Amino acid sequence: MSGGLIYRHVWCYRLVMSVLYRGRYRARFDAVSALLRERDRSVLELCFGDCAFARKCRGSGRGWVGLDLCEHFVERACALGFDARQADLARFTDLPRCDVCVMMGSLYHFHACLPELFSCVKAASARFLISEPVRNWAHGNRLQRYLSRKGTRAGEKEVPFRFDAASLVAALEILSRRIGFDYRVVSVARDMVVEVVWSK
Repeated sequence: MSGGLIYRHVWCYRLVMSVLYRGRYRARFDAVSALLRERDRSVLELCFGDCAFARKCRGSGRGWVGLDLCEHFVERACALGFDARQADLARFTDLPRCDVCVMMGSLYHFHACLPELFSCVKAASARFLISEPVRNWAHGNRLQRYLSRKGTRAGEKEVPFRFDAASLVAALEILSRRIGFDYRVVSVARDMVVEVVWSK
């Protein structure tokens, strides 16, 4: 599986994330961790990256399963003792059951097939926690847009699309009616943090 530069080396991934978040990369995990409830004992993380959230779950005694397309990330996570599995989420196989599903910084990869993604997550979980960048280089100058496309390509194809706050809320509104869920925007900074609760 080929991909952009930051998906080939964890150190490069962390460096780029630290630059993009101006040294506050870890804060995104704190924001999502704060939404975990005591009864959330099993966590499924989609597109888990460098295992930062997996470490938080381990530290709090929660079970964690991670799915990622990047073989390098999966191999590294397994070497650290985590239950990580390689999966192409665009193919939408059944997801492992969990109390809560988490996705951080990767929703834009699935903008063309959000109904399928949300339906799979609904079948597997009670809640879906999302942290999605809404201010990023894809909205910057020509060089920043180029680097964003080339550097963050997870699979064979570039994904030029990125959400901003308005387009993410608009997508959630449509999906909430189609799939059946309530949502609340918890916070908006560089990322928008959203809690999705499925309707019965």
